[in-house]
Amino acid sequence: MLTERQCSYLRLVLQLKTSKQIAQITGTGYRAVDKHLMMANNILGASTRFEAARMLADHEAGVGSPYPANALPSEPPNLPLSRPWPTVGAAVNMLPWRQVATWTTIISVVTPVGLTTAGMAYLTLLLLLRLQPF
Repeated sequence: MLTERQCSYLRLVLQLKTSKQIAQITGTGYRAVDKHLMMANNILGASTRFEAARMLADHEAGVGSPYPANALPSEPPNLPLSRPWPTVGAAVNMLPWRQVATWTTIISVVTPVGLTTAGMAYLTLLLLLRLQPF
């Protein structure tokens, strides 16, 4: 079910407002607007914010249901750590600073370990094949 905030954002999208304009009108950040619109897209099964806004407008006019007939809205997966790359549910990287710090730490530890392992495997193959490393 859409929240009142998501509905108000979709109504503004129907008026061809951008995320930054919606943020100025409502007094929120444009990333929060994008996040709420993306959640509304997921709930409605829409591929774009304009399609979701049109679906809401049709529903409010009594034309159709705001939900797709073949799929019920589902809860997003509750992962302890969001992915740092764009996904279908989050086309924009909107990680909180703690998750950014966590991913930075993970990547800074895994990269040297991986490079060291690859170098050791390379040297092992060279020694097994009795080739000179340099």
